[in-house]
Amino acid sequence: MENRRRFLKGLAAESALVFGWNPLRGSWITKARTASSDEPFVALPPLDGTVHTDPATLQAFSEDFGRLRFKKPMAVLRPGSINDIVTIIRFARQHRLKVAMNGQAGTDDQRESHSQFGQAQAKAGIVIDVKSLSTIHGIDGNAAVADVDAGVRWSDLFDAAEAFGLAPAVMTDYLHLSIGGTLSVGGIGGHIQKHGTQADNVLELQVVTGAGELVTCSPFQHRRLFMAVLAGCGQVALIVRAKIRLLPAQSNALVLNLFYDDLATYVKDQTMLVHDGRFDYQEGRLSWRENNTGWRYMIEVVKYFTPPHVPDTEELLAGL
Repeated sequence: MENRRRFLKGLAAESALVFGWNPLRGSWITKARTASSDEPFVALPPLDGTVHTDPATLQAFSEDFGRLRFKKPMAVLRPGSINDIVTIIRFARQHRLKVAMNGQAGTDDQRESHSQFGQAQAKAGIVIDVKSLSTIHGIDGNAAVADVDAGVRWSDLFDAAEAFGLAPAVMTDYLHLSIGGTLSVGGIGGHIQKHGTQADNVLELQVVTGAGELVTCSPFQHRRLFMAVLAGCGQVALIVRAKIRLLPAQSNALVLNLFYDDLATYVKDQTMLVHDGRFDYQEGRLSWRENNTGWRYMIEVVKYFTPPHVPDTEELLAGL
């Protein structure tokens, strides 16, 4: 009985897959509809992956973390290769369809995109679910460079780089985000005062332009495109692969939480620490006191080290 259910479920899923596009109605044609209708359609070009229009998939890609924008797409592409993205962009351009890339929506642990203003949504268009392109193609331990697909999560790159004694120069607080997603918006974390944004630590990109061209760009090749794509919110081209700069990783971290009651003193110390760079990681936060007597401010700082060298806490706190 269970095998029969799986077989029928497989048939239903296959019949729901997109087969073509009806330019007159502005709707997708599934294999099930082609069997029951003689309406005209333009066949979808051959793909290594699949295009989906089932309600559950569309709903999963119609909202994001901000819950401020709700734009339901007409289809979701799960690419089997970078060439699928090239193909779908050209098809969308021909039929004037909107396209957006999405890194993490629809997963069990991340049900919506982590964008906050609908950047990864495409109303009545096509969303590209890049999770299927999540290969770490290689880590060069000598050059300290990682070659990764856009769908790779920072947490996965961190784990892979650790085996080489390396780590990404800048990491977001939440590591289960796609590399292509954060590079498209800059990518910030507690390391930016030393190393800039995640986008500042990219050595090379492969992107698909709005014309459906696969282009390799870097500071030395197609420089203007390279600079426009990083933190470009997917409006210039779609990132499909990247080479990321890595740094030597230390084995230990000294974490200090410094609390303040006076805002002026807090700002002075934050500013001083940013400029003198004595810590490797620096963030700040404020919270309302439980007894309702006002705000409390905190600086969180981290110093990385590998024994036998151990940082001097008193020296690190001098002048604060």
